[in-house]
Amino acid sequence: MEIFLNIVELFSHIPAWVPLLLLPALLFALAVLLFLAGGRGAYAPAACVLVALGTAFFACIGEGSAVLVYAALFAAEAGVLRLALCLPRPARRTKGSREERIYQKFRGAPLAPPPAPEAQPAKVCCFEETPSEQPPELEHALSLLAKLRRRKLASADRLEADVLQRTLSALGNRPLTPSEKDTVNDCLASVLKLTAKYKL
Repeated sequence: MEIFLNIVELFSHIPAWVPLLLLPALLFALAVLLFLAGGRGAYAPAACVLVALGTAFFACIGEGSAVLVYAALFAAEAGVLRLALCLPRPARRTKGSREERIYQKFRGAPLAPPPAPEAQPAKVCCFEETPSEQPPELEHALSLLAKLRRRKLASADRLEADVLQRTLSALGNRPLTPSEKDTVNDCLASVLKLTAKYKL
């Protein structure tokens, strides 16, 4: 019992403005802070603690009927503030994603459109390209191969004739480089050897 009497004695030295002004103002500030921060669930326990603390302080200072009036008014303030917390929060202005903000900050001024292309002069050809004809060596080699393939050849010679036919056919109907002309001459020499062998 002495402990409670000591607590009452301690609370009786608290100035009257603490339970009358400070604690209700503290409850109001807490409600505003929780309304803006979005932590509405923490309001009810904090309000109960403040109302109980204020009532205990005032009970040690004031008289019985005044304590009930104080507790009722403080509880009414807590209830009104709880209803105010149910109002929708003001919508925050969205700033966009972090990447979008960085892009907007560093993108710089928009680039100027490219200049219109100037009129180009018409292309003038200094010489006309004439379609190249097959060199006479190529035509002669192909005609000799056609005669050889009609003959009865040994398997090795028929295989060589097929390879020569494919090589010469691949080189036809296009301009030949110097190395390709050398290939045509080599193939013609091989064809001539085969024709001499089979006496065409």
